[in-house]
Amino acid sequence: MSGPKRMSPLYIVFAMLRMLRTLVPVAVLFAVQFIAGNRAPGFALWILGVGVLLVVLTGLVEILGWKKFTYEEEGDRITIRKGLIQRSEKIIYYSRIHSVSQEQPLIQRILGVVQLKIETPGGSGDGDAVLPVLPRREAERLQRALNERAADHGAAAEPAAAEPFFGPAGGAEGQEPPAGFAGPEQGASGAAGSFAPPDAQAGESRRAEGGALPQEAGTAAAGRSRAARAPEPELLYRLGPGRLFLAALTEMNLGLAVAFVAGIFSFADDLLPDEWMNRLVTNAQAYLTGFRAILIIAAVALIAAWLLSLVLFIVKYAGFSLYREGERLSIRYGLLERKQFLFHPGRVQAVTIREGWLRQALGYAHVELNVVSSAEEKETPALHPFIARAKIEELLSGTIPQFRFAGAEFRPPKRAWWGYTWIGLVVTVVIAAVLIYFFPYMGRWALLLIPASLGIDYWSYRTSGATLEDDRLMIVNRTFAKQTHCTLKRHIVALHVGGSRWQRKGEMLNVKAHLLGGSGGSSISVARLKHSDAGQIYEWYRRKK
Repeated sequence: MSGPKRMSPLYIVFAMLRMLRTLVPVAVLFAVQFIAGNRAPGFALWILGVGVLLVVLTGLVEILGWKKFTYEEEGDRITIRKGLIQRSEKIIYYSRIHSVSQEQPLIQRILGVVQLKIETPGGSGDGDAVLPVLPRREAERLQRALNERAADHGAAAEPAAAEPFFGPAGGAEGQEPPAGFAGPEQGASGAAGSFAPPDAQAGESRRAEGGALPQEAGTAAAGRSRAARAPEPELLYRLGPGRLFLAALTEMNLGLAVAFVAGIFSFADDLLPDEWMNRLVTNAQAYLTGFRAILIIAAVALIAAWLLSLVLFIVKYAGFSLYREGERLSIRYGLLERKQFLFHPGRVQAVTIREGWLRQALGYAHVELNVVSSAEEKETPALHPFIARAKIEELLSGTIPQFRFAGAEFRPPKRAWWGYTWIGLVVTVVIAAVLIYFFPYMGRWALLLIPASLGIDYWSYRTSGATLEDDRLMIVNRTFAKQTHCTLKRHIVALHVGGSRWQRKGEMLNVKAHLLGGSGGSSISVARLKHSDAGQIYEWYRRKK
């Protein structure tokens, strides 16, 4: 193998730009004070001077740090060494590498370099190793080499399934269920049950699908990877500007808009002179009075949500493209922060189809993947951000054929509708009562919130359900957007079936499947299925093939 290698010399500039980024609030403070006609306060001048000194010192230190930051590819591992005063050495064996991804945050994009992130299952939130400043060619070479060596060393072996366990009232952990146990609960008063299949079941499941056991997978993966070294990327799909804009128009994120507006107001309150803020608040109080103020604020929030969602969607998914590189899939996207996910289809834990109310009306959906990684932000890569609902089956069969979708077989019973609607009903009644109390006349319009809430919750009740098909479990649920999840039996690390006292009295149970993915895993669930339907899902999961 080659000897130790260093980052690009632009690593020094990268470190200095990161330091300059911390001085942005001070620069904004100076600009506001200058516009307001005031002299900059003395403490701000001191802070600016200290900041400039820190930037200079950072440059000197990072020149030495760059020389000490090396990575070395060895026979069965990659070793990363860094640190000027406190030296650290990180060793990652190829057999532990789960994914190697490229990212290009704003600073790296300005400098024309790439950040490479190496992840292992259960690793740290920011990746087990990050090489922040690599030339693009070197990053692509290293990414391909690490993925090939990971396959050669059997990195495709799946984690062992957890030991079976039952809920608190179902016996001690690891204890077998009592004789005659026919479902997730013994009658209406039984407690929730959870179960994870033994290793033998996972192995038999893989054999039944033509797969290989972990000890066999290494040899098979090695043969496949050698046959497909340095493959030419094959473009499967690219999202054009027209489609991107249409997809952005159908995106809506109200929570993001509220957080953004609140953040802008807080930032302005800290920086703008008190005279400006007092004048702004006084004018707002003069024009926005009574219930009209609430309507205007709500309208502004909705428009801001739509505009922000449009802009952020374009920034995130600009240049979206899907490639096939040998046996792996590569997803690339991003305008300011360019990202690339390179993964094997066999590592996909679940597929989710998301349909907002507008996209559902137009017949379009967003398809995303749950891929095991150590990313703390739990970002789920999109297999396709805007696809016609009728073309999803064709997309999956050409990329991840082990996943297929079908209509919901198990639906919540009619008696479950109250459980879906009562929480939203109580909340909207309280909100309407408060508005009517403070605005006796115009506040009555708030009563329209009650049928709106009932309609949304009833829609959720009518949408929810689950389906079993061979080794696949499909779960459908909805808040505002409809979400259809599909996972495989061998990817479920634990299944929880249970419900509250009132649910059990009505012979209804909740089903929740826990999967690997992200730093803390993920889960999919459906509420208030019939007791017999939930029991059928439970028996399907614990049954050996």
